[in-house]
Amino acid sequence: MKKIIYFFISISFCSCTKKTEQEDIINSTTASNLTNVNCSVLDKNIFYKQILANGKIEAHQRSELRFKTNEQLANLYYNNGQTVFKGEIIANLENSLLKNSLDKAQIEYDKAKNKFKEEKINFGYGKANENEIPENILKTIQFKSGYLEAKNNLENAEILYNQTILRAPFSGIIANLNSKFGNFISSSDIFCTLISQNNLEVIFNILENEMSFVKKGQNITLTSFANNAQEFNAKITEVNPAISKEGFVRVKAKITSNSQNLFDGMNVKIIIKKNKKKSIVIPKEALVLRSNKEVVFTIENGFAKWNYVKIVDENSSHYAINEGLSIGDTIIISGNQNLTHDTKVKKTFIRSK
Repeated sequence: MKKIIYFFISISFCSCTKKTEQEDIINSTTASNLTNVNCSVLDKNIFYKQILANGKIEAHQRSELRFKTNEQLANLYYNNGQTVFKGEIIANLENSLLKNSLDKAQIEYDKAKNKFKEEKINFGYGKANENEIPENILKTIQFKSGYLEAKNNLENAEILYNQTILRAPFSGIIANLNSKFGNFISSSDIFCTLISQNNLEVIFNILENEMSFVKKGQNITLTSFANNAQEFNAKITEVNPAISKEGFVRVKAKITSNSQNLFDGMNVKIIIKKNKKKSIVIPKEALVLRSNKEVVFTIENGFAKWNYVKIVDENSSHYAINEGLSIGDTIIISGNQNLTHDTKVKKTFIRSK
C-alpha cells in the first residue's frame, strides 16, 4: 500500500514540474516577441525657433609683425602655437655692432652728464634743477658740456639697436612663423602673426528677411566643424544695417565662453534661438512616415498606437505639434522605425530633451 502512495505522489510531482516548465517557455517566448522601445511622457515645453548660419572666427587683436631693419636672424625664442606675453622678445637679428655702438653712446652720454654738472657749478647753479636755471644760461651749459649731442646720439643708438629686436605688442599666440636661425630677414617681409585668444569674435551672414530675428545683445551658440559636440556661447555686438547685393546682413558676435579650442579663421556653425509660446514639442526621432503621412506612436496598455500629427514648426532637433497628440500621452521616441499599429512593446522611460 505504501508503494502505491509513493508512486502517486511521484506522478503528481512530475506533472507539476512539466506544467511549470511549459509556462516558463510560454512566458519566455512571449517576452522575446516584445519590441523594446524608449518613450517619454508629453508635456508642454517652450519651442525654440532657430536660424542656422555658417560663420568664421576672427581675432579682435591680430597683428602681422615685421622687423624694421634687414639682417640675419640670430635668436628665435618662440614657435608657432606658443603663447607670448606683452613686451616679451619673440626674436632678434644679428646686432653685435649696434650693441657696441649703443655701449659707446652710453659712455659718451655719461661723460657729458658729468661735464654738464661741472658747467652748472662754473655758472653758479651747482645745486639748482634744470627748470630753475634761466633758459639762455641752460642752453649755454648744455652746449659747452656736449650734453644734448651725447643724449641725441644715445637715443639714436637705442633706436637702431631696438629695431633688431621683435617684441610682442600684446599677449597672444604666435602663428605663421616660417623663418629659421640664420635666415636673412627683410623689413618688407611679415615675420609672424600675433593673435590674441582673449577677444575672439565670430562673423556671419543672415538673410534679409531674418533681420527681425536678431538684435544687439542677443545670446547665440556655435560649434566648430572640427568638433560639433562642443558648444560655445557668444553675444551679438553688431548688426550691420546695410544689405549686400546678394541679400545678406552681416552680423558680428563676441565669444563669451572659454575659447581655448577656437582659432582665428576657423569655420563654425551658428545657432540662433528665439523662444515661442509653449506648445507640444517632440524630438524629431519620434516622428516616422506611414503611407507618406507623419505619424507618432503612443503606448496604450502595452500596445503601440499610431497617431497622425500636424507639424506647425521645427528646428534642428524638435517639432512643434498642434494636432494628433495630447498632454500626458506616452510617445515612443526610439525603436519605432519598424513598428506597426497594435504592436506589443516593452517600454523604457527616458528623460525627454
